[in-house]
Amino acid sequence: MQASTFDKKMDYSKPMLANGRFFLLSGEESTLPMAELVAIVETYDDKAKFETIDKRVAIVYGEFHPNLILRRSAYVNAGGYLLTICGVEDLERSIDTIAFEEFMDDSTSFAASVFNLSSRALSERFEAIIGSAVKRRLPDAKVSLKDPQQIIIGIIVNDNFIIGFTDHTKRRGWRLRRPRARPFFHPSALYPKFARGLVNLSRIKEGEVLLDPFCGTGSILMEAALIGANVIGMDVSMKMCRGTLNNLRYYALESLGIVNSDAMLLPARRVDAIATDIPYGRCASSRGIKTQNLLQKFISQAEGTMPRGRCCVIVYPNTIELDEVDGFEVKEKHEFYVHRTLTRAITVLKRK
Repeated sequence: MQASTFDKKMDYSKPMLANGRFFLLSGEESTLPMAELVAIVETYDDKAKFETIDKRVAIVYGEFHPNLILRRSAYVNAGGYLLTICGVEDLERSIDTIAFEEFMDDSTSFAASVFNLSSRALSERFEAIIGSAVKRRLPDAKVSLKDPQQIIIGIIVNDNFIIGFTDHTKRRGWRLRRPRARPFFHPSALYPKFARGLVNLSRIKEGEVLLDPFCGTGSILMEAALIGANVIGMDVSMKMCRGTLNNLRYYALESLGIVNSDAMLLPARRVDAIATDIPYGRCASSRGIKTQNLLQKFISQAEGTMPRGRCCVIVYPNTIELDEVDGFEVKEKHEFYVHRTLTRAITVLKRK
């Protein structure tokens, strides 16, 4: 069984327009979605400027193709090129000023989709207004709800109506890669959406090397491989190493190696990023070492494997304090609620 891989054939080097890009984030009550968006943008354009419209909506000004973010992200629900921002009551007047013919032609199929983040009742008339405006400019353009070439997106937030367009429909395949869908299952396995978010926080690029020194069933490695990174996995358990290999092969993904080794003695000499979930709880094996000690000892080992300026993303229970460690600075911290007895802490360390 093969999952969709990151499309390396598309040319993202030349953005189509110089104006802003808009992004609609998922609704998790966490700082993780916005942090992931910032991390991916920084990976490709570290000079980009952000304007937060709402905790779920951001406008970004920079020299990157929005499809890069849409194809990589876990917590971005929609996005594309920004056309205009207007008041909800001014929609009909403002939308008639948009030159749809600059990015569409009469043979283009399209659809209109409106996301309502406000308290006002959403009326179908908003999508009809957008569709009518397109047809006035391009009378022969065809409406296609199933597989449109362009999607005109509207976002209602507060009293604003944000309008943009994209040619990308997100199809992530999370369900196909959920822990119980894999040939090797373990209760400690991370869900693919969360694992993808960790990969993105690491700022890894296609072709670079990402290490997961506590790889478990391979959740993080799979998501990193799917976006085009080269991956190395390690685990102290031979059973987990074999399971990771089985899972990678099941989804037709490759690695540079899965090593049965202790993370306290890292055999990797140089990697571009690290993303990992430290073992904790009854289902995970840490060979009797307390999670706090395991965390500190691993970080001291990780310093020698990474170049300056690169990131190490570590997940652990929020009941544990991560002390300052030599060689790294804390770039950012987040928390992600799992259930009543577990909230995950996510710390991004930057190599000094």
